[in-house]
Amino acid sequence: MDSKSKPKLGKLILLAVTGRYGIITINVLLILFSMVSLWVMLPMIFNTEGNMMALEDISEYIGVILIGYGVAVEERQSFMRIFKLYPAFECTLQDKVDHLCHEYGLCYLLLGLFMEMCVACIKIPNAIIDTTNIEPIVFAGSAAFLIWNTFLMLRHCWFLARPRSLGKG
Repeated sequence: MDSKSKPKLGKLILLAVTGRYGIITINVLLILFSMVSLWVMLPMIFNTEGNMMALEDISEYIGVILIGYGVAVEERQSFMRIFKLYPAFECTLQDKVDHLCHEYGLCYLLLGLFMEMCVACIKIPNAIIDTTNIEPIVFAGSAAFLIWNTFLMLRHCWFLARPRSLGKG
């Protein structure tokens, strides 16, 4: 984009949301949401009786959020083109952010899917997958995927916040 023409408000908002600091902000909100969810979920894992529905809901809905967010982050470069932010704002730094987002977005997507798979194993009738007395283990697996995702989001934020780790644009 040349220095004489200024981007419109809509493009500025899109740049803010899809930019490094916008992604960091969303990641931090999701990290906080994940930590609260784990705070609620972990005690329930040790006493699944009466808590099955809540555990299923937490794992399933957070999994859905991670799947959706993962796809959006993974396809950042495509969205930048769809919203006509590229090629005007494309540079080496943006290319590196796109690459980083593609990798981490795929991880968020997969971990969200794995969380959903844990819930599916519980919901499938015991005649197909017998989860009698192992529900705590399955939900612990779902919690482990959420913990893993939380650390990945922290690491993603770390790299996005450090332009030198991405290169100069």
